[in-house]
This record gives sequence, structure tokens and C-alpha cells, in this order.
Amino acid sequence: MKKLSTKYISQVALFSALMVILTQFCSVYIPFLGINGSRMGFGHIPILLAGFLLGPLAGAATGAIGDIMGGILFPIGGAYFPGFTLSALTVGLLPGLCRKAAGNAPLKPWQIMFAVLITEIIASVFMNSLWISIMAGAPFWASFTSRAPLSLIKAVIYGAITCPLYQGLHNRRFLWQ
Repeated sequence: MKKLSTKYISQVALFSALMVILTQFCSVYIPFLGINGSRMGFGHIPILLAGFLLGPLAGAATGAIGDIMGGILFPIGGAYFPGFTLSALTVGLLPGLCRKAAGNAPLKPWQIMFAVLITEIIASVFMNSLWISIMAGAPFWASFTSRAPLSLIKAVIYGAITCPLYQGLHNRRFLWQ
């Protein structure tokens, strides 16, 4: 674990703020059967980058803080549900664990794509389908089957955006160490 310095805390805060901004202002809802089925946005990218660049704890903190702050600043139709915070936490934790497993070597694009795909499958498809089924009382598999195709598309898009951003930021090591 990195030392809890002002720089480290500021980096987590920056990624959390980016997550809130991108989630709220760069997202669209994809309708499914006449209702807002799934949100397509870019809020996961700062969380993924925090995990890849700063480690699993910073990635998890970025996701959790960003989700809680987004819920406070921009409440969307209903009470706060902690399951989605757990999903956002997972989006930052898993890439950080993949980065940690790779050691100090920079990640290759296929490693980034794999980590993003696994993260999307676990957090967006399984976990969020579970939270939606709990909240709405809908069958889990109905939510799962409607979310899975879009989540796979999102994984490809997120990976394609995250790869060059990671490479560019990782090459400027002085920012992250």
C-alpha cells in the first residue's frame, strides 16, 4: 500500500471528481422494453485508471467515493442503495489487483482489455443485475440478459479508451509515484 500522502489523496479525489462528472454529464440511458434499461457513460474510465495507476485500494476508494458523492449531488429517483457503491468499488479494485499481479512492468493492451472485461462482467453484469433485481423485485435473469450484451460492448469501448490513457499517463511516471 502506498503511503497516505497529500499527493495520493489528491489523486484519488481527482479521479473521483472525474467519475462524478463523466457519469452525470456524459451518460445516456439505453431503453429496454420502454424503460431506462441501462446507462451508457464514461464514469468507469477514471475508476479503472485509478486502479491501474494507483493500485487496488485507491481504485476501490475512487469508485466508492465517486458513487457516494454522485448520489449526494445528483440523486436519481429513489433512496441511496449501497449495492451500487459496492459495484463501483469493485470497478476500481479489480484493475488494481490485475496491476498488482503484473508487478512493476507496464501493462500490455491485452492485459488492460482483459481486466476491463472481467471487471465489467463481475460489476456491471452480475452485481448490478443483482442490485436491480433486489430493488425492483424483478427476476435476476431478466435483468442479467438485458444488461449482458450492452456490458460487453461497454467493456470494449472502455478498454479502447483506457489503453491509450493508461499508456500516456504511465509514461509520465512522476505524476503517479
